[in-house]
Amino acid sequence: MRKYGIVFILLVCLALFISCESNTVSSDTESIAPPETTAPMTEIETVTETEPPETEPLYDFTTDPALYEEDLEEAVNTFGKSTAFSLEGTLRSATGTSLNIIVEWDAARNEGEDFVTLALDVAIEHKAINSNYFPGVLTVNGEEFYFMSPFYQYPSLRLTREWLCPAEVKVPLKGGESKFVDVSVKWDFKGKIEGRSYDGFDFKGKIPIGEKYASLKSNVSYEIENILQRPELPEGCEVTSLAIVLRHLGFDITHTYLADNYLEQGEVGKTDYYEKNLGNPREEGKSWGCYAPVIVKTANKYLYDMESYYRAYDYTGYDVSELYYQLSMGHPAIVWITMDFAEPYLKRPWIVEDKTLWWKYPLHCVVISGYDFENGTVTITDPLKNQPVIIDMETFELRYKQMESQAVVIKMSKPVE
Repeated sequence: MRKYGIVFILLVCLALFISCESNTVSSDTESIAPPETTAPMTEIETVTETEPPETEPLYDFTTDPALYEEDLEEAVNTFGKSTAFSLEGTLRSATGTSLNIIVEWDAARNEGEDFVTLALDVAIEHKAINSNYFPGVLTVNGEEFYFMSPFYQYPSLRLTREWLCPAEVKVPLKGGESKFVDVSVKWDFKGKIEGRSYDGFDFKGKIPIGEKYASLKSNVSYEIENILQRPELPEGCEVTSLAIVLRHLGFDITHTYLADNYLEQGEVGKTDYYEKNLGNPREEGKSWGCYAPVIVKTANKYLYDMESYYRAYDYTGYDVSELYYQLSMGHPAIVWITMDFAEPYLKRPWIVEDKTLWWKYPLHCVVISGYDFENGTVTITDPLKNQPVIIDMETFELRYKQMESQAVVIKMSKPVE
């Protein structure tokens, strides 16, 4: 029996030895494949790099605030109960002259109603104008209201307003909802005012309505680290303000890097400031600046490279109440005003692709970092000032509207589902 046991053990060992040898040969054979059946390593890498991605990047690139879905925690009323509220505001064109269109509005809803009554009126604001009768039309939420401006002959330089078009519309609005109401005014005025020729007015704006705008916090203030545009970017208030907001959101970025790598630049007098920055912001006295769409594009190019879900949204044309709401929800905004809040004027025009462009001077761009309704003040972080600037709300709002109510807000977007 012992003899058979020894033989059995020897057979087992022999089987294990043969198995190990077989595995070793197999492994070596795979690692040394014949050249004629294996592509070179460089060809394999090239194929891999050119293969299309399995899925598209999960980013939402819309920059229209009306298409942005707010987070649930931002809603004031999520139970559908229609509560009473009232709001009011003013929309204003920004021509750079004393001749402008003014739209005053107030919105109110009674308890339990599922609509808002929106009352509006249109005024022609001017200092000195001589003109015949010109027709106009106010369009609110698709409804049209026609008016005729009177015969104007005013030698006085006193700012005057004539109210011409009282209107009222019912806007459906359930409890917890909010909407942006589109408003436009077309006026067929033709003439020359303060060096600018007019061939009709076409003014557009947006009115935000809903409970959330009627229940804003009385005051909001954020501590925002400032970045001074000088000495590197003497003409770069817009891109510096963008860098201020991005750093506030946690991005490690400088104003110079944004200007040099993401800000599209064009020649002054040959470029549309809605498309590119006028000149290089590093060149003092030669560069002028840009408007909100350029900063939106600059921000989103950078945010895309960072693979971030933050997006820049263009709030140009919205009533200033929307600006305060965004602040109350934790979103400091980049806004266009004037240097030291001086009265803006038209510098000179140029034509780009049959489009006449008028530069408003002295343009400036800052970050609005707080407001105080009780004291009637607004706090701004100014890339030209060492300390936060507190300005009375009325002056801020006037300059903001005179510079076309331009604002850019950066906030989280929604991933594509």
